[in-house]
Amino acid sequence: MSIRIWKRGEITVFVSLMLAVLLFFFQAAFESARYAMLRSQMEEALELAEYSVLSEYHRELLELYDLFYIDLSYGGGAEDTEYLNRRFSGFLEENLADGSVLALDTWDYARASDDRGTAYYEQAVAYMKQKTGASLLQKLKSYEEYGSQASENEADYEEADAKESRNLEELKKRREEEEEQSTPDPVADTNSLKKTSILNLVVKEPDKLSGKKADLGTAPSVRYLLPGAGARGRNEANAANDVFFLAYLLEHFPDAAEYLASDKESGAWLDYQLEYLIAGKDSDLSNLEAVCGRLLAIREGMNYVYLLSDSAKVAECAALAAALVGATMIPGLVEAMKHVLLLAWAFAESVLDVRLLLNGKRVAFYKNSSSWKLSLSGALELGSLSGFDEQEDEGGLLYQDYLGILLTLTGREKKIMRSLDAIEGVIREQAGGQWFYMDQCVDAFWMRTVCADGQELTAERWIAYEW
Repeated sequence: MSIRIWKRGEITVFVSLMLAVLLFFFQAAFESARYAMLRSQMEEALELAEYSVLSEYHRELLELYDLFYIDLSYGGGAEDTEYLNRRFSGFLEENLADGSVLALDTWDYARASDDRGTAYYEQAVAYMKQKTGASLLQKLKSYEEYGSQASENEADYEEADAKESRNLEELKKRREEEEEQSTPDPVADTNSLKKTSILNLVVKEPDKLSGKKADLGTAPSVRYLLPGAGARGRNEANAANDVFFLAYLLEHFPDAAEYLASDKESGAWLDYQLEYLIAGKDSDLSNLEAVCGRLLAIREGMNYVYLLSDSAKVAECAALAAALVGATMIPGLVEAMKHVLLLAWAFAESVLDVRLLLNGKRVAFYKNSSSWKLSLSGALELGSLSGFDEQEDEGGLLYQDYLGILLTLTGREKKIMRSLDAIEGVIREQAGGQWFYMDQCVDAFWMRTVCADGQELTAERWIAYEW
């Protein structure tokens, strides 16, 4: 066996080679550590920049409507995504070396108006889910049941009113021809009132009525809207979430009773905004008249159903009908008169109901003998109702509750888009908000950036408000 003897020169070469390998290894390790540090520094800078960009949310939208959105026009009217990119780059460079941000781009903006406002709907629903209690939800869910019952009874009343009025007229003419005797018309005054503006009957202080009008020609519900990335799908538009959205609308939009039943000062845009969500007209008066007409129809149906179930009141109408008609051989004339009296009585009580609601009073949805207010004679005269202004039904529904019922009967898209109309209209009347557009408001977008500090680094992330 032979033994290899290393010469000094060979040892030197070997050590040199080993040192070269070690130096290469350490250089690679240091470079990897440096890259990791730069990546970590960039990620931290990105996070800080993200918070800074998102902190520039529209203040009035948050204060008035609890919505987080960035206005991409930044108050200038025209959308400027390049300004957003510059702001993002500037915030990045605050925590990186000067000139290290080589490129930055943003795209796929999630706009409030996307999918006909579903994107805004989802954020509003998320907000209400964080604060709405179970008792309120149960109350709001009952509006759907009330709405279904009201719609059915409303249709029954309209059908009965048309049928019985026509039947009575035909029988009266027949009596005149066959018996040469006329029949009194106790509901002539009531029928005349039905043809007048409902507001003349139900508004306690007409001088308090708002005369405001809005220009809806360029409102979000009718104009072309900038397309965006679409809704997130986190609170999909469905029946369950509609309850939360209804709660949001009732909390954030004023109604007529807030002004008519108190000394509340006129606000921005239209005052009767919940009425606008239901009727969609361009003036407070038109919206209020349309809503009061709907409320009157609801109460007519409900009151007529109650009257038919109250044997004492039916007997009272039958007795008056017999007294008015007198002796006759025309079959069904007394019965027809009785039903017309019941319908007129239901109408008069309904007028009083709507008046009380606008005065901030409670009105029972289902009437009984204790909550019924007008006598038959009072209903047929239907003079001044001011003597009833302080009456209300304990445990009954308020005006806003009845608006909640009407909102459940209003299509989802109409409610969403009309509420966007109202939000945009209100913000435009705030200081510096004249160029505000809902479709320029975003709550999420994609961002990509390239940074360099001896080595290029690329990052891409989804920037969004979390709700």
